[in-house]
Amino acid sequence: MKMKGVIIADDLTGANASGVLLKKLGLRVSSIFQPDRVHCSDSDVIAYSTDSRGLAPEDSYARVYEAFLRLKQEACFFNKRIDSTLRGNIGTEIDAALDALGDGYTAMVVPAYPDSGRIVVNRTMLVDGVLLSQSDAGRDLKMPVLTDDVEQLIRAQTRYRCLYIPLQEIVRGISYLRDIIRTARREARVVIFDAVRNEDIRTVAQAILASGDRILTVDPGPLTMHYVHEQQVREKREQKILMVIGSVTETTKRQIACILQKRSVYFVQMKVDAFFDPAERQEEVERIVEKICGVVDEEDFFLLTTTPIGTEEEVDLSATAARLGITTEDVSNLLADTLARAAVDVLERTRKMEGIYCSGGDITISILKRLHAAGIDIRDEVIPLAVYGRILGGRLPNLKVVTKGGMIGGDDTIERCLDKMVSNL
Repeated sequence: MKMKGVIIADDLTGANASGVLLKKLGLRVSSIFQPDRVHCSDSDVIAYSTDSRGLAPEDSYARVYEAFLRLKQEACFFNKRIDSTLRGNIGTEIDAALDALGDGYTAMVVPAYPDSGRIVVNRTMLVDGVLLSQSDAGRDLKMPVLTDDVEQLIRAQTRYRCLYIPLQEIVRGISYLRDIIRTARREARVVIFDAVRNEDIRTVAQAILASGDRILTVDPGPLTMHYVHEQQVREKREQKILMVIGSVTETTKRQIACILQKRSVYFVQMKVDAFFDPAERQEEVERIVEKICGVVDEEDFFLLTTTPIGTEEEVDLSATAARLGITTEDVSNLLADTLARAAVDVLERTRKMEGIYCSGGDITISILKRLHAAGIDIRDEVIPLAVYGRILGGRLPNLKVVTKGGMIGGDDTIERCLDKMVSNL
């Protein structure tokens, strides 16, 4: 199983403290201190303690480097957890993490923890309103913190260039801060932020995520929590679903009208008249595919249909069959296959659809055949006679799918089917 994230802390209580914040986001978190058992976990997140806070810098570097090297292939996000009062070998351990992760990673450092009374403004950390050096951490017998200047402390320990972003830049908003971060990442590998409120940390997390990938979060917990939360929001928001509807029943028409009213849907209707000439059919499929592919990054829900809307007339299957010298079944199959062809071309060209909604048995079969799928792994019932599952085998295995007959369900059925696919990450 591929984990979502790794937290490397310099002590076990710190690993636990950061881990529990991610637990609140619904992730399964294990706090580990025996490295040989890390791979036995089925958790989403591993919080691993190197027990290195009190070690000599070179020894703490070695432990952190080894930990990140061991786990870096296993996760989608990485966090170097630091003490909320800046004790330990912070700069040295940032170096170890960056060296293990490799070129392209930038450390984003937010030492503040407002809910615990730790804030940073103008580079200065205050603990419950007291300068850090005057707090209990400053008087610690084993490793006293002798400076209140966060940037100075980290700069003295790391060999990488540091840049500092003050509060007045953060409060100017996400887009502005995103551009500042992008510039900073070209100039330094350690970027340090002020933060006084949770809102400040949330803004930093959103701007960091918008600035690009390959990020190492460095904090006592809140930045990583907000960063992961924003990742979850983005993943859910970017779940794109293609709806393919060939049914011409009044039930289907009402369902289409309902979903167009309730959701922002990119609606595309194919010209059925073009289906019966091979050259025109090819041109129509290409037109539709290009149209959807051109907006796939801007939209989330796409509806592709041959269903006549409003006052449009339905295709007369018998008259069309007589004109072409084929059977009505042949005409029906041609309609379904052309719609399926366009849908599959969209799926394969964009590679961004998380799921497909199919209304009509002929459409479903045609799509599965074109994908060379073996069938559907049935997972659940959305409503009676509407089934949610995953595609088995073929060119897009495990793609989410909902199948429904054309005469099934109430007006809100499409919306309920979309909700089912979106909620099953």
